[in-house]
Amino acid sequence: MSQGNPDIRQQVDANRGVAKKLELLIPGLRGYRSKEDIRVSDELLRNQVADKLDHAKDNLQQLRKQVSANNDLTNLTSVGSLIAQVQTLSGEVRHAAQGYAGWVAPIQINEDRLNKLYDYDYSFVSAVFQFDQATSPGSLTYDGLAPNSIQTALNGFARTVADIRQKWSQRTEAIEGIALGQ
Repeated sequence: MSQGNPDIRQQVDANRGVAKKLELLIPGLRGYRSKEDIRVSDELLRNQVADKLDHAKDNLQQLRKQVSANNDLTNLTSVGSLIAQVQTLSGEVRHAAQGYAGWVAPIQINEDRLNKLYDYDYSFVSAVFQFDQATSPGSLTYDGLAPNSIQTALNGFARTVADIRQKWSQRTEAIEGIALGQ
């Protein structure tokens, strides 16, 4: 993905056992193994993204406790809504269909297109990591004496979650386009 972030595909390749390396030598199995490794990489990536979303949700839950302790009902509703949206998105990302790289798959998928999709994920993953950082206690503070001061941040978080959801939808549409041979 970037110089600072290792490519999960390389980690999956490096962790192949002897049997999987043998599959790469056999012409009929080579494509299957490559696609299966990309599928595993995708699953690992989605789980890491879902973990970051869950961490951001935990950060927002800490904020909700502060808001609640201050009897700030206006911000409590906004924070609660954000928590629900992030939790839903995390579940969608974590439990999305993984696809199938079987021997006689009914839909043929080009490995180059799958790799392009993986590279496309960079903006999606980056947005989630930035959101997690923005919601961290060091970056987000609640001032009980000036409760309105957090509304700008909450509005920004709502826009960020909508943007992340849009990126996820675009990714899903791209996958469906690949699956349909478009």
